[in-house]
Amino acid sequence: MLKEIWSHIVAFDKIIIHRHISPDPDALGSQLGLAALIRHTYKDKMVKTVGFNEPSLSWMGEMDGALDEDYEGALVLIMDTANSARIDDSRYKLAAKSIKIDHHPVVEEYADINYTNTSASSTSEIVVNLYEFNKEAYQLQLSEEAATCLYTGIIADSGRFLYDNTTIDTLKATQLLYACEIDRNKIHECLYRRSLNIVQAQGYVLSQFEVSEAGVAYFKMPLDVQKSYQLTTGTRSALVNTLANIEGVLVWVCLFENEDGRIRANIRSNGPAIHEIAAKFDGGGHPKASGAMLSKWEKSQELLDELNEACQMYRRETMNV
Repeated sequence: MLKEIWSHIVAFDKIIIHRHISPDPDALGSQLGLAALIRHTYKDKMVKTVGFNEPSLSWMGEMDGALDEDYEGALVLIMDTANSARIDDSRYKLAAKSIKIDHHPVVEEYADINYTNTSASSTSEIVVNLYEFNKEAYQLQLSEEAATCLYTGIIADSGRFLYDNTTIDTLKATQLLYACEIDRNKIHECLYRRSLNIVQAQGYVLSQFEVSEAGVAYFKMPLDVQKSYQLTTGTRSALVNTLANIEGVLVWVCLFENEDGRIRANIRSNGPAIHEIAAKFDGGGHPKASGAMLSKWEKSQELLDELNEACQMYRRETMNV
């Protein structure tokens, strides 16, 4: 499949790269990293990236944007997106051919070619594999720009190699990126720097969160509170792991009210699988890192009830509790 994917990249003169809405560092890292890899190797190809420019991650790069006519006869690559509803910019349907590259559990095979590797820490790691598998046959060149984006995606989705999705293959991919002389200190500084309003918002979370008897920690943040801390849909993601590593907590949930009144739930686990529960609430993701969308605040209790039940079952099955 990796060979087939690159053969299509070679065959098309116009390439447009998409990823999911509300982009995280892996979505942007795989998108911008692959774009830089293609541009550096094939100077004459039109390569464009599309989607919302997330201000908090603008240091990684900006989107090029594309016209409707750019899609005519083009190849579209869709990165880090499990289902079509989450693709940023629906014009991917206008392309001559589409390829999905992802590491999430399969929800929907919406492209002409669908490549999913759930054992990879990140989609950025898959792009490194794509490069490594094809570099000799096509004389590919991995630039510092591409390596910087891909490294950012890998360390973000692996939690700086602390999460259990980190494998030997993840470290091998990272070693290859190290060889490109990337500025790791600068990347870490940009990725993990916290502004004063984020620190203050974390203080709010720590003063407001609750923990259930089953081990589910959660907080609710209405829209007016988010505005008081000048949070955006991008910057509020910095609060997701505020409740991580609390003794006795198996699952933690961040509930944010959106502008349209819906509730975004960011769910993390260090025990039970949560992705199937998230899928019941218009979401999905990984077994230990998922998201969901609730129509109203009242639905949050239904979500919490299911997560509590999952924690109780996990304790019975694995902890004899």
